[in-house]
Amino acid sequence: MTQAPEDYTPDSRRPDGEARPAPQGPLVPGQRPAPSPPAHGPVLPQAGDAALGHPVPAQPIPEPTAPPSALPVDMAPPPQMPPGHAPQYPGHMPPGQVPPGPIPVSSMPPWPGDHVHMPRPDRKRSRATTVLVVVLLLAASVLTGGLVSGWRPALPGAETGSIEGLAVQPGEGTVPSPGPNATQPEILAYLKEQSQLVLEAQSESLLNHSLEGWLAAYDPTLHEKMTSRYESLTQMQVSRFDYQIASGPIEDASGAVPLYDISILLSYCFVEPADTCKAADIVFDTRWRAGDEGMVMIEVSDSEYGEGPHPWEVTDLVAAVGERTVTAVPASMADQLDMALQVSEEAAVNADEWAYWEKPDRYVVYIASDEEFETWFGGFWDSEDVLGFALPLNGTVDGQRQPSTYATVMGVDRTGWGEGLTSVIRHELGHAVTLWAAPSERYADDTWWMVEGVAEYIDQSDRPLEDYDRAWDVRDYLAQGGCATDILPPDEDDDTLAGSGKYGCGFYGVHYLVEEYGVEAFAEFFGMTVREGAVPADVSVEVYGKSYAELMEEITAFIAQTV
Repeated sequence: MTQAPEDYTPDSRRPDGEARPAPQGPLVPGQRPAPSPPAHGPVLPQAGDAALGHPVPAQPIPEPTAPPSALPVDMAPPPQMPPGHAPQYPGHMPPGQVPPGPIPVSSMPPWPGDHVHMPRPDRKRSRATTVLVVVLLLAASVLTGGLVSGWRPALPGAETGSIEGLAVQPGEGTVPSPGPNATQPEILAYLKEQSQLVLEAQSESLLNHSLEGWLAAYDPTLHEKMTSRYESLTQMQVSRFDYQIASGPIEDASGAVPLYDISILLSYCFVEPADTCKAADIVFDTRWRAGDEGMVMIEVSDSEYGEGPHPWEVTDLVAAVGERTVTAVPASMADQLDMALQVSEEAAVNADEWAYWEKPDRYVVYIASDEEFETWFGGFWDSEDVLGFALPLNGTVDGQRQPSTYATVMGVDRTGWGEGLTSVIRHELGHAVTLWAAPSERYADDTWWMVEGVAEYIDQSDRPLEDYDRAWDVRDYLAQGGCATDILPPDEDDDTLAGSGKYGCGFYGVHYLVEEYGVEAFAEFFGMTVREGAVPADVSVEVYGKSYAELMEEITAFIAQTV
């Protein structure tokens, strides 16, 4: 978490009375913890669990037998968790309450920003920590069922504006059209298949750039909203848009016309080929009408379940695609798009130098105003101190849900369009490249400083060490006894000086290991611990020939001597 540039006080004085130099730009934020892979099936880890080991592949989406509660456990709202499993989501613990010892990523409390950079202290303010309260709004539909005798789907006629490609129509299917004596299971099986065919036709129409085919799946009352969504997705060069029915259809016969509720899993990618890209998954609820015109969606909810809504679901975006990034801004910022793309592309080239594990296929960079910050991905980081975040996403790869990709969001109202934004993007892409598709991401007491420190290092390492932005904060924090023997994670009792000082200590710690022992050794150590879940104390001798305590002694001595 970082302060906005205007929060830095250039009149602040050093102990010798001289003015402190203003930083080159604001300090950058990071990303929120990823949901860790389940240890025994798709059950979310609980606070206080031991560190996760190697991941077990996520289970395939089961055949639905009930309303949205039939979603896999890691998608289900809290009331529908299995008995004995308390619902846990990223940041679900009370603010600042850290369980003892190493814990899995998804159990981490909402430290000020989690993987989000700490703010630089404002010398004119009282030192108080901003506590992020994460509220997950989870909704589930309640439904019931029947249908008139045999019909086949047809496309509704509607004015759709310009059409770029040929609309794809739903297929005939294999389940027989139900007759007048059909049972409810037969009717619902038919409706499920017909809904899936409509969704597949819509997906193909989107990829074929047919607005007509895309809108054919919706009631005309949704056409304006869904035209905007279509335009956002096509500008971002959507390359995969695979639908799967997760639960339903379940009939609601309470009105004059039967309606059917269906929960949908969507896997999507931008730019990269559909058969090789790292997909992101969302789950959302829909309501359909069945009639002579076929199955048509009349309501579409935005994704939630802890990872939504995604920006293209709720905001009119304009986007540009470069060699390494997809960069999107709200339509109101269209004049700044070219500049945002250039900065993102340069940051991506810088981040790619750290692709020691798996090179991201495509960085996705979203630029947000304060309004979008309060909405995108649940608005978890709408504190004015947070300048941006990088969000780990799961996706369906070869039929399995697994850690896959990252979305990065920058708050330009907080950074401005200059050096501040550049620094934020460099830091966030540093998180994306080092944690991309991490099999068992570990963000714990003994690894958090590496996670944040390496993102700082990726942003700042092309500058002289003495020009590091947080140097003065680290010096002041050391004077208070900080980083004497260890680099502790931020907690709710930290003021902004302590928070910034701890992040700065993380930077110096990574700098020391890279410069003293080489980047290859650090990449191995980071990979074994942060990416694969090993406890640093268990592998430090293997990598460095020294205990973790000895390494930390060296690091803290270096910090004390340097600042």
